[in-house]
Amino acid sequence: MSNTYITAEKHLPNADGTETVLQVRDAETKQIFHARARVSKDSTQLEQPEPLSVVKGPHETTTEQWYIEFVNETRDIEDRLEELLEDQQERSNVINTRSSDLNVLLRCLVDAGEYDSTADAARELLYSGLADEHPSVLETYGEVKREHETDPLQEALEGH
Repeated sequence: MSNTYITAEKHLPNADGTETVLQVRDAETKQIFHARARVSKDSTQLEQPEPLSVVKGPHETTTEQWYIEFVNETRDIEDRLEELLEDQQERSNVINTRSSDLNVLLRCLVDAGEYDSTADAARELLYSGLADEHPSVLETYGEVKREHETDPLQEALEGH
């Protein structure tokens, strides 16, 4: 991976320095990934700025120099998610927090009619928390899962 990145103007947030999930391409490897980052035209507004070329125009032929600061890098997470997805096929899908406090709280929400079961409550609350705190991980996982499920080679190998 290089330390120079490219993105399209349409991916930029409305205000400089705003934290956002951004689609970025590594200038050297051409790998496209999503990352939580802050961007700015002024490198002094960021703590660890790296060069970011912002392409714009009808054919994306105009380039402006910006800077990017990664908040939650997800560049290598795609490979890890692929490994975990394959590993999960051979494991139980049960997640156990072993917490009597959480069990009581979730059961209270079920009793109040907020959820149908403690499992539903746990799933919905976890997904909601992940969406709020780690949206780029969820987005990357969605892409990895789609690729994994529609991979003809994988389907052929699984059939034998």
